[in-house]
Amino acid sequence: MKKKSWSLLLVFCMFFSIMASACSNSSSNSAELAKPGEAAKPADADKKTKLVVWIWESAKTGVDLNMEEFKKQYPNIEVEFQLMKSTDLYQKYLIASNTGDAVPDIVSLESTNLSQMVQIDSLLDITSRVQPYKDKMNAYKWEDATKDNKIYAMPWDSGPVVMFYRNDVFAKAGLPTDPLEVSQKIQTWNDYYEAAKLIKEKTGVLMYGDSKTNSSNRVFESMMWQRGLWYFDKQGNVSVDSPEVKEVADFLVKMQKEGLVFDARANTDPWGNAIKEGKFATVVGGSWHDATIEQQYAPGDKGKWSVAMMPKWAKDDKYVSANQGGSNMAINKNSKNPEEAWKFIEFMLGKDSSQTKMMSKAGLFPALNTVYSSPDMDAPSAYFNNQPILKMYAESLKQTFPLAYTSDFPLANKMMTDVWAQIFLNNAPSDKALKSMADELRQKTKRK
Repeated sequence: MKKKSWSLLLVFCMFFSIMASACSNSSSNSAELAKPGEAAKPADADKKTKLVVWIWESAKTGVDLNMEEFKKQYPNIEVEFQLMKSTDLYQKYLIASNTGDAVPDIVSLESTNLSQMVQIDSLLDITSRVQPYKDKMNAYKWEDATKDNKIYAMPWDSGPVVMFYRNDVFAKAGLPTDPLEVSQKIQTWNDYYEAAKLIKEKTGVLMYGDSKTNSSNRVFESMMWQRGLWYFDKQGNVSVDSPEVKEVADFLVKMQKEGLVFDARANTDPWGNAIKEGKFATVVGGSWHDATIEQQYAPGDKGKWSVAMMPKWAKDDKYVSANQGGSNMAINKNSKNPEEAWKFIEFMLGKDSSQTKMMSKAGLFPALNTVYSSPDMDAPSAYFNNQPILKMYAESLKQTFPLAYTSDFPLANKMMTDVWAQIFLNNAPSDKALKSMADELRQKTKRK
């Protein structure tokens, strides 16, 4: 009996020894041995994930400012940027979404095209992920990102509209040059018109640049936006043929017919060359124009530009400003790496420090309003005559009408360009040209 007992004990010991060894080997597959005081490291902790991001060049310039810190926080996430023009990006993504392609993981989207992309059901629902940021972003930025109460994109930058102006040209014309004084002198669009006539008379310089027959409609849309007008009304009905919209169109027709506008489509090379050559005195546009003017078109004009509030239609109007453009990031719903994609988006767009860098060094004014209390807001801009221009943008945003672009904006924008061609090439009355556009827009969009 005694010998048998020892034999059984030996068998049990061998069994437990084998089991312990198996458990040890199993655990070594899921975690590395930790140093004292450290948590065990999962075996897949060294697994690399590659994200593909579609983006345009100026937006990537902002993201690049934060990539070093991102890599420190997420060393196992590799990011490949594929650069393309924004117009090409949308067309390419439409194809990718139709074929179920998992590339790109992340797509950058301008606000002008965002709603259209949301409507085709190609983006990942990130409603729960963005909840901590709902009250921290410019409120109007969420509307175009939303469909059926679900959110499909994270706001990036806004485009508060201001008036960039050549202070040296204003001085030669006998106009004030201090930003606050300029904002008081040119409060309304009629004030702007009178200043345009004076500047042309005294200096020969025109007031702004826009094409008669191939307009981008940027100024026109900003003037509508600040009045709460759009191609469609709050009920979604076509409203471009309303009397109020006609007022705006007629004002711009007057500016063109009186020879106060340099004939070049905004943000094209002829337009940019005209800025470089000092051929027009103002740019009424989104805040991102500061980087465009300083870095792209007129780097040699340091100190000659300043920033004031944009004119409004009437002195007693509640809203002064508008939004022009801005951008967002979204996740391809077919991405194989949605969690890593969100980490990238949250790091770039949800962190104050990330957005502050893009604001101060890349001209991307954040939709994230917690950044507005940053000391960087008070930093003087050497190019813009040592003016703290970021504060002007924040003030503009406070007084911006809460409007959305809507999914049919790209179509309406293109059709509006044709309206100007009818007016200036065919001498069509503005009311008839706008009515013709409205009828066609109702037919194509099935709106009332």
